[in-house]
Amino acid sequence: MGLNEFVLKVLDDIQTELQLSLDGMELEQLMWRPSPEANSMGWLAWHMARLQDARAAALSGHDQLWISDGWHTRFGLPPDPANHGRGHTDEQVNAVRPDSAGALSEYAAAAHAYLRRHVAALADLESTTALAGDSGDATVAALIFRAVHGGLAHVGQLMYVRGLVEKRHWFPR
Repeated sequence: MGLNEFVLKVLDDIQTELQLSLDGMELEQLMWRPSPEANSMGWLAWHMARLQDARAAALSGHDQLWISDGWHTRFGLPPDPANHGRGHTDEQVNAVRPDSAGALSEYAAAAHAYLRRHVAALADLESTTALAGDSGDATVAALIFRAVHGGLAHVGQLMYVRGLVEKRHWFPR
């Protein structure tokens, strides 16, 4: 297995876990926050999708799906390409509210497919080409690392919050 195949496998696994975490949840469950300062499942899934979308746009040089496909309207938010959750206040976390539970799953799937398509097309993940990344200029390798690292960290948080919502100690597959 080459490096590209490995990265794609990890990204696919992150997406599978994200979708399993959302499966069967009602919108109010997705919006529940364990404390006023904590993130909801809905916010975490949105944040993951936003960053995948932004990273795919940086890799491809195209617009984010958030804007080009009008996803922002389903979340009641402006079409701001820089709004992906970093540094959100409690009020901003509360403002991320999709029009349905399905909107989270659908946007996450679209953002994943967008990122996957552009990672698969890369000839060299170790390229040092500078990109306009989600946090300024980045190399391809740094952008991919953040996609994998952030995805793994956030999907774990998503599963943990689902356990709190359902009042259980583990998350079944």
